[in-house]
Amino acid sequence: MNYAVLSVPDFALHALRRSDPSLCGRPFALVAGDGRRARVTEASPEALGVAPGLASTLAMSRCPGIILRQRDPGAEVEAHRLLIAAAFTLAPRVESTGPGCCTVDLRGADPRQTEALMRLRSAELSGVGLPLRIGAGATPLLASYAARCADPVLIVSDPAGFLAPLPLSFAEPTREQGAVLAGWGITTLGGLTALPKAEVGGRMGSGGVLLWERAAGESTRVLRLVEPARSFAAQWAYEPPVESTEPLLFKLRRFAERVALELRGAGFVAERLSLTLLLEDETDHRREFRLPEPGADVEGWLRVLGGHLATVRTDARVAGVRLVASPARPPEKQEGLFDTGLRDPASFWENIARIAAIVGDDRVGTPAPADTHRPDAFVMQRPAESVAPPAQVPVHPPFGPTLRRFRPPWPVRVTCLEGSPARLEGGRLEGTVSAALGPWRGSGDWWKPGGWEVETWQVELAGGGLYQLARTQGDWRVEGMLD
Repeated sequence: MNYAVLSVPDFALHALRRSDPSLCGRPFALVAGDGRRARVTEASPEALGVAPGLASTLAMSRCPGIILRQRDPGAEVEAHRLLIAAAFTLAPRVESTGPGCCTVDLRGADPRQTEALMRLRSAELSGVGLPLRIGAGATPLLASYAARCADPVLIVSDPAGFLAPLPLSFAEPTREQGAVLAGWGITTLGGLTALPKAEVGGRMGSGGVLLWERAAGESTRVLRLVEPARSFAAQWAYEPPVESTEPLLFKLRRFAERVALELRGAGFVAERLSLTLLLEDETDHRREFRLPEPGADVEGWLRVLGGHLATVRTDARVAGVRLVASPARPPEKQEGLFDTGLRDPASFWENIARIAAIVGDDRVGTPAPADTHRPDAFVMQRPAESVAPPAQVPVHPPFGPTLRRFRPPWPVRVTCLEGSPARLEGGRLEGTVSAALGPWRGSGDWWKPGGWEVETWQVELAGGGLYQLARTQGDWRVEGMLD
């Protein structure tokens, strides 16, 4: 197979249904024209007795409760972008052939892997509201014939046997050509190609030769290639504005499906998502999410976005939404042979994302010592996906008492005698100091607005207990207990 054609039957109808949740499962049809001249162009399977070409008034009488709608160009553009994104996951040479149809140049691709990808894309798009049919063959025309007969994927390995029973209408003869061939008793492509091409050309002219070549699937052409997506964003408006999260999440899902597929087609994943709610009073609400794990998982994105939207309260209704994905190369890693990984990584990162949506990304992670001499300074890092084996016991173990820190430190009033702590009062700790060791003074970041300076003491109370005190800007606190 050299070419593949991705086609969605009744494309305008499925594009509108995909964008409007109220149409799902209900009988409806697309009409063209106004008033009594309006006629059905496409009808859903639920619209029993309604077929293309039927007058709109007759359609309403045959199927009570049918919904008649005009085509939605915006919904068709979005659905076609999703189709193009699916085509780019098969190969990098893609043509936007027409509404709901793409042609892909598969030359050089692995046939087995490509067939598996085609079946996967067909299942994915059918699951999101676009019943995709894919045909593959030696020429773009043969692949388009196969797409019209596919259920859902058809790869033509025997062109003559495949084309023979197909109706002559597949080759699109003119009215005059159809009348001549009907007089000859020819109604299938195989019946036409059974005649010598030269004889057909002698009787029907050059048009007959072109028709014979189309019937044999030999007609070829140069693809008009399109560029893959360079930015991974979606924006839409609500008319009228909405007040609840259900319509927001529905649209977010539809556009996230397309953005995620465009990322995969370009060989990227998303490392951050940016969500902007455009409000009716011309203000906006913006939030950026750094994904716990870079990827193109729509369900994971929606859990992050949905968790945040559940906590959002705005002063005005939402008139529009903008979603932007920041691309990154997929992470590559190799786990150690004896490392212990997460038992359920998906659930772990989902819970991390939910917590971050509530408390903020900068408050979720694993604490690690900061690159500074400031006591007890730390930063939050991304949690490790695997637990390394425990470190070996050092040759020289730590010597001396262990400091068990109080978090947060206890505030205390300290009475000093000759510069040394003599008594502690107030707070959770009181008593006379029987022995004091110190001070140890430290400072840093003096060249920054947030410079620090600390004086540390270790004291023993007369009633028992060793504690560590710290004084910062004249305020004392008990940092912990020494064991």
